[in-house]
Amino acid sequence: MKRKPARAQRRSRPTAGERLRTFWFLGLLLVFAGAYGLWVLVHSSLFDLKRLEVTGVGRVARSEVAARAAIGAHANVWLLDTRAIGRRVEAIPYVLSAGVHRALPASVRIDVTERKPDGCVRGANDLALTVDSAGRVLERGCAPGSVVYLPQSVRDMAPGSFLNDPELARLQHDAHALANSGDRLRDFRHDTYGQLEASLASGIRVRFGDEEDLDRKRRLIAPILASLGARVAGVIAIDLRAPATPVVERK
Repeated sequence: MKRKPARAQRRSRPTAGERLRTFWFLGLLLVFAGAYGLWVLVHSSLFDLKRLEVTGVGRVARSEVAARAAIGAHANVWLLDTRAIGRRVEAIPYVLSAGVHRALPASVRIDVTERKPDGCVRGANDLALTVDSAGRVLERGCAPGSVVYLPQSVRDMAPGSFLNDPELARLQHDAHALANSGDRLRDFRHDTYGQLEASLASGIRVRFGDEEDLDRKRRLIAPILASLGARVAGVIAIDLRAPATPVVERK
């Protein structure tokens, strides 16, 4: 009598835990492989700096921007701290802002926005500082023909510093408000009573007094000068402290 073959044992399906362990191990290998590949790619000489472009400069030399940026010749552009580079470039006195941008495969562009000189601060001991509208010291000395600010108390500051002087800020504000006068005004200062004075290009002092109605007072200058005609040669000052009754002071 023939014996029946034993029935083959049925294979059990892998459990969820077994499947999870298998995929977790494979996933871990893929993560490590991807991370290593990325590390190799990022540290490849392919991304070493090949080109540095500087835009927006006029007063500042491109070489100075590159020096302040301090990007090494073999620096990987994708590992650069662009914010730190921007801050280093913005330490240049004439630089307002510096945007640092990367481009494939290994280029860096620094877009510079420069500060504009607003005038010259003069003080005791031949102090002369060129400043912008925010009071930042741009350089020592003053360009010929600059608007001059004469605050009563101001100290020497290194280029790149800010002159946080309330009186200077007031003088700058008033100078900007009067910038549309027919004759260019310069030598802005406050008298011993804190009232505003300025000089015309001809040297005539204009006494504005308080800071009320500056535009109304400004518009009186041209008609007064026109009415004087040739007699303007003997005028040393125009007093506009009472705009309804302006006074011309002669030598």
